Amino acid sequence: MKPIYISLLALAACCMGCSKEAQPEMTPDLGIGKQFSPPADSPAEIKDMYNRYGLWVRMDFKDWKEVTNGVLATDPNNRWGATKIDDASRPAITMYSQALLSNVSEKFAKKFFPLEFFFVKTYGGSFWMDDLKILGRSRLIITWPNQMFGALPVTDPANHYYQDSVLTRHIWYSIGFMAAARFDAPPTEFVLAGKAYDGGEARDKVFQQFPNDRDAREKIFDQMALNGGFITAGGTISFDNDFAEWIQVLATESYANIKAQYLDNSAARTRKYEVLVRFLKTYDWDIQASGEHYRDRLDHP
Repeated sequence: MKPIYISLLALAACCMGCSKEAQPEMTPDLGIGKQFSPPADSPAEIKDMYNRYGLWVRMDFKDWKEVTNGVLATDPNNRWGATKIDDASRPAITMYSQALLSNVSEKFAKKFFPLEFFFVKTYGGSFWMDDLKILGRSRLIITWPNQMFGALPVTDPANHYYQDSVLTRHIWYSIGFMAAARFDAPPTEFVLAGKAYDGGEARDKVFQQFPNDRDAREKIFDQMALNGGFITAGGTISFDNDFAEWIQVLATESYANIKAQYLDNSAARTRKYEVLVRFLKTYDWDIQASGEHYRDRLDHP
């Protein structure tokens, strides 16, 4: 009889723990949407970008910890905080963001883009400052004007997206890396088009074998990328790295240049290129058209 008594006691405990509501009701709105979307008094352009692409272009904060605490990640190592952009920079930031978003489909952006571009004047401090900082898969922090090595001063805000290829390509890499984290699983056809990822094992071995011979290392890395279907040997590490490098190139380069540099000498790269272009078109994004447009504007300012 002991098992029966135990079952009855368990059943009674469950009944005592049940809600007294005759009919279950929805949990009240937690305000998450309002917390991570532009406030009502935001400029119309900011609200339009959010409504169309699901991306909040942020420029304001009361406490720098609002910047370092992202939606899905934090940056506890930033002891120096962030500083706000100059008000005079707001129009240029808006134009830059609009130009970037005009080169991606709304469908892809809503599905895979980070939730926020957070623009700040400085991020970090002392002897090292971040020019771009990824927080999880939700927030990309961008310093403006950007001090990254090779980045250009903002002299023509309406065309800065097309003129500053260093900044733009780094942002597209970051977007690709963050987008990869949003996949339920890497697209099988894309992964199988090249060699398997190894977590950086092969690259580590090359560094161990040729610690002081950079030329030898680079030759091997080039061959790894060519044979494996990667843009660089960095793509061998993981899908995130691989996808980011491909997005960076395709979004900013013409087909003629991609073919000459990456496809003509590599069947694996050719397969990956075809798979990726086809995959992105299912999200209404002709990324090669975006790359053609970018290269044309870069070459003919």
